[in-house]
Amino acid sequence: MRLMFDAVELTPDSGKSLGIYRYAMGLVTEMARQLSVGDQLLLVCNGDNEKDFAEAAGLGGVTLMRIVPNMPGHLWRQAWMRGVCALWARQHGVDAYLSPKGFVPRRLLWPGRVPRVTVVHDLIPFWYFRRKPGYFGRLETWLVSSAFRNTFAQAEHVVAISAQTHRDLLDEGMEAGRVSVVLNGVDEQGGATAARQDLPAALGGRPFIFAMASRLPHKNLDGVLRAYEAYRGLAGDQALPLALCGASDVTQPGVVALGRVSETELQALYAHADLFLFLSLTEGFGYPPMEALRTGTPVVCSDIGVLEEVAGALATYVHPERPQDAARAMNKVLSEGLTSQQRAALKQAAQARIASHLSWSGCAEGVWRVIRHEVARGQQPMGVRA
Repeated sequence: MRLMFDAVELTPDSGKSLGIYRYAMGLVTEMARQLSVGDQLLLVCNGDNEKDFAEAAGLGGVTLMRIVPNMPGHLWRQAWMRGVCALWARQHGVDAYLSPKGFVPRRLLWPGRVPRVTVVHDLIPFWYFRRKPGYFGRLETWLVSSAFRNTFAQAEHVVAISAQTHRDLLDEGMEAGRVSVVLNGVDEQGGATAARQDLPAALGGRPFIFAMASRLPHKNLDGVLRAYEAYRGLAGDQALPLALCGASDVTQPGVVALGRVSETELQALYAHADLFLFLSLTEGFGYPPMEALRTGTPVVCSDIGVLEEVAGALATYVHPERPQDAARAMNKVLSEGLTSQQRAALKQAAQARIASHLSWSGCAEGVWRVIRHEVARGQQPMGVRA
């Protein structure tokens, strides 16, 4: 089987799509390791991400193909999804198509027996359409909505990265038989070697709380800041500073606004924080709590279903829009503290959960299973397809 893995529109330079980029790199690398005899993976990329995806291309059975010299612009991306991708698929005789970005090419010119499979990470745009109407401009709203509706109507199969995303897809009208849950992979050992000297200098070597939020409404920056302010009121002179990643224009007392940090700094923040705070209002999966837990750092996070699905009993859950509840939980965790042995036990439990539920190996196996099923189904006569 010849599988086309579409990474043409992926870029590491946008916070909005960084999670999808990391997912695509983890997935394609493990899928390459699981190639069967006779399989070929055509990894289609752009000049800006070619170097990052080269690791997968070096595993054998993978052909890296650069389509454009740089990350394509908006008009080129529209052309790619509306016709150019179909022509490319025809030219290279692919047997299946996979996009890690949540959208599939339009049916126009598409080779009929080639199934289009995509991974949908979340339906957060629909959260904005309903709770924050007008947040996006009319053109962007139409383009995003149209792309999703095309996927809902035309994808042969959609992979949902969580049960929450699966429920959201069904709520938007997708048939249950065209959607499968394959949980994200999480790197089991991430942050294991992060050193204190890699922490941002602005922290000055002090103990700290780490939080991740941004000005995007669903990331709930205001809720994080109100929770931290309430925590300071409870903790008094014992209050720890808040290292805030994702926003740089915050001047609230006690807050060290770091803005965007490097990957090295991020892993050090996870590993050396006394507590990680994450109060997002909606997520498709939610990497950060699990990335903190795997280093042994206790977590207080939103009680939204998907975070409970991912982190299980390892985190402390609070309503993201009740700052006093979050403050009490933070103060309790920090007052009780964790010994080095307790942190080691938390780290071990988190890594065991990753190995059993959230491994990249299991993620790739699940995606391959969906693709092979759709290829086999597409080869059957129309009258007997299940």
